[in-house]
Amino acid sequence: MSDLETEATAPKRVQAHTIHEQLRLRICLLDYQPGSMLRENDLAAEFGVSRTPIREALQRLAIEGLVEIRNGVGTFVTLLSPADLHDMYRARIEISALLGRIGLRPCTPADLEEVDRLIVRTEQLKHSFGIREYWDINHQLHFVVSDLITNIAFRDVWDSFYFKSTRVWYGLAQTMTDDATNLLTMEISDLRLAMQENDAEAIGLIKRNYISYSFQRVLRQAAASNS
Repeated sequence: MSDLETEATAPKRVQAHTIHEQLRLRICLLDYQPGSMLRENDLAAEFGVSRTPIREALQRLAIEGLVEIRNGVGTFVTLLSPADLHDMYRARIEISALLGRIGLRPCTPADLEEVDRLIVRTEQLKHSFGIREYWDINHQLHFVVSDLITNIAFRDVWDSFYFKSTRVWYGLAQTMTDDATNLLTMEISDLRLAMQENDAEAIGLIKRNYISYSFQRVLRQAAASNS
């Protein structure tokens, strides 16, 4: 590839990546409700781009299972049935326990500093809860752990399950802000100690436990809604 071709294509790749992250955020925060349609023309106008990077972003979201592209119809935010959600959470719980065995790199001072910043932000969240700040803290914490995973195939699965199920949890978190914040505070504190000790098995078990705690709350909410 020539320098000219590189210069011509690089902005498009960055653009599509940025658009993908923005759309994924909106899906996770339920700005786009399940079943809603994402129109290429509207998104292209909003972001001030052609439809090409929009299509690239939507294709990536489809690979992640967050949207469904129906040929000749449009692109829709995927629906999660109770069975789908149950299977996804059960899978997340089981693969979390494998983190220590699949291979994690040693934690660095920079990793611990990032967790310390999240601890400070979580303490502030106790006094003034905001769902977007809560989401961003969870998001950053997820990628602190994800970045430790050395097995790329496993990391892809880890990230995929997180984004598929997270929107359900964030919808619930808005109705139980104190409980959600306390769970997050305890999880970060527990992970901080495990990372300080470079205990890969403990990191996996901590993630397993807190995903399970969240799942139990999702199940209770579903039972209450059906009663």
